[in-house]
Amino acid sequence: MKNFSYLIDVYKKTKEDEKLFISNQSIHWDSYYKENKKFYNLDNLINFRKNQILSEGLDDAINLQNSFDLLESLKYFDGNFLRKHLPEKNIGNCHYSLNILGYWFDYGMIHSLKWYEEIEKYIKNDSLILEIGGGFGSLARIIINDKNCKYFLIDLPEANLISNYYLQNYFPEKKIFNYSDYKEKLLQDVIQNFDIFILPPGTLDKKNIKFDFIINSRSFMEMNKKTIKEYFDLIQSNVKSDGYFLNINRYLKSTVGEDIRFDEYPYDNLWNVEISKKSFLQDHMHFLLAQRQINEGNIKNELLKLKNSKKRHKSTIFVKLSLIKYYIERLTSLTVKTILTYLFTKKFLKKLSKIMYNISEIRN
Repeated sequence: MKNFSYLIDVYKKTKEDEKLFISNQSIHWDSYYKENKKFYNLDNLINFRKNQILSEGLDDAINLQNSFDLLESLKYFDGNFLRKHLPEKNIGNCHYSLNILGYWFDYGMIHSLKWYEEIEKYIKNDSLILEIGGGFGSLARIIINDKNCKYFLIDLPEANLISNYYLQNYFPEKKIFNYSDYKEKLLQDVIQNFDIFILPPGTLDKKNIKFDFIINSRSFMEMNKKTIKEYFDLIQSNVKSDGYFLNINRYLKSTVGEDIRFDEYPYDNLWNVEISKKSFLQDHMHFLLAQRQINEGNIKNELLKLKNSKKRHKSTIFVKLSLIKYYIERLTSLTVKTILTYLFTKKFLKKLSKIMYNISEIRN
């Protein structure tokens, strides 16, 4: 088994230089990463998803407590798609994940799968892809596993540590360029020699690298407006003339000391909307895929529609009250479903067996 202690050393080097990019860490993440000693422990890294010891804030798998909903959600996917994209490893030892016939399922993975189902046809082989705020690499794993591409992940040092571990475990044959390499080599000179690039913020600034596809899922909403503007400048300077930008974020979030609204993201005029809709199973999130244009596109009209829609989105207090209402309704729903599951065990098992049979069919 490979010794991953070197990743702790990479993390230490990144933290030593943190002041070079610390302005990109919003107050949202202060509570998660203020006590960072646990990230120096190799055993914690190996078990980073166990009780979310290192993945807290990046990992939705805890929602598997309602496994009935999770199994039900698989009906939204084609069996062949599941067979192709579900992992056969439980890297990070997440005890909220459920194994059925050798495949691992969890709540967070369902979103990544659905997102990729939407964008798969827009990503070509040999693409250069940038994901900003990719967490521990859930979506990256799906794309890298399916496409012959070079993949850049930009995130804070703690997230980079666990995505390094996660992706190197899943793709032992891939060459990963991390911050230690960045300090020793000129990035532009070695792109052809590596497959995955995991770097902290600021390292791509003033680099003339043009990306075919850029992604931000659920992290712009946790940045302040200044940082968001800096990232949009990077995106709009470094996307190819016909490249794509996928933006999946809340209509409104207020955990950084100011309201971050989706319709106020600083898009320039050179974008044309390909997909614009509510995110799968998350009505408070928006899914927007846009393509870069040489001439003016329709992005401003789309943002105006969002601004004027019913989702405009009410005050922060209203949102908090809505969340409280949501969790009360969810708890009630869980209780009712637990009772119904107990009373109608045969019916539940029939559904479960059907799912297992469909997966088994395509596995053989």
